[in-house]
Amino acid sequence: MTSGQGTGRSDELQQLADALRAVTRRVDDRGGEPLDRLAEATLDAIPAAEAVSLTVLERGHFETRASTHGFAKRADALQYELGRGPCVDAVLENTANISGDVAADPRWGDWGPRVAEDVGVRSALAYRLRLQGQQQAIASLNVYSTRLDAFDEQALHRGVVLATHGSLLMTAVMARDVAANLADTLQGNREIGVAMGVLMHRHRVTREQAFDLLRLASQETGTPLSEVATAVADAGDLTGLVPPLGTGVDEADPATS
Repeated sequence: MTSGQGTGRSDELQQLADALRAVTRRVDDRGGEPLDRLAEATLDAIPAAEAVSLTVLERGHFETRASTHGFAKRADALQYELGRGPCVDAVLENTANISGDVAADPRWGDWGPRVAEDVGVRSALAYRLRLQGQQQAIASLNVYSTRLDAFDEQALHRGVVLATHGSLLMTAVMARDVAANLADTLQGNREIGVAMGVLMHRHRVTREQAFDLLRLASQETGTPLSEVATAVADAGDLTGLVPPLGTGVDEADPATS
């Protein structure tokens, strides 16, 4: 390797390191949704990128979780509709995809000509994000341009590094969401337990009957069970609820006998 080649390689590595630092700075300094910051940093880091999005496949449903521009979301949505495209393939086939002329690219059927005509996208990059742990979702980082042959080999390699960094960030975000959902579930369960205790004491019903009262109120009002439980726990009563199973709550209520 000549000194010139070594210098060029060092410069490239320095640029990649700067790009990764930019991602971290955006997440740490600007706050908000980390995936939005990742999309913005990728837009800045890849030359010729004009829009960036993040796709997630979870429970059989594709969704764009973050995007820098509306036309990236439209390019994604057309792939979800057709079931074909660079980001769909990246997710389903565990690949990295690059195309300099999507309209003439035979890999994705009608998506290429349609996205070029309807959205204006001509070049695309897509990388699968390798999520860590027992994640039930699969994700991809998607980069779009309205120019032909917008992305060169350097852009492709830079995108790989950003996707690797993005995989760690996406894993952390999804772990955070799981933890938040678990906390909400535990809090909801506590509220339900309190509300059942209120109903059992006030109306002398069994545990099963108390739960049935809460469930019936949830069904009749279209209100989540945890919210019904919170209301009952706060009010100390089930005013307006119709007792199920012929339990005769009113007759059992000392206040009305």
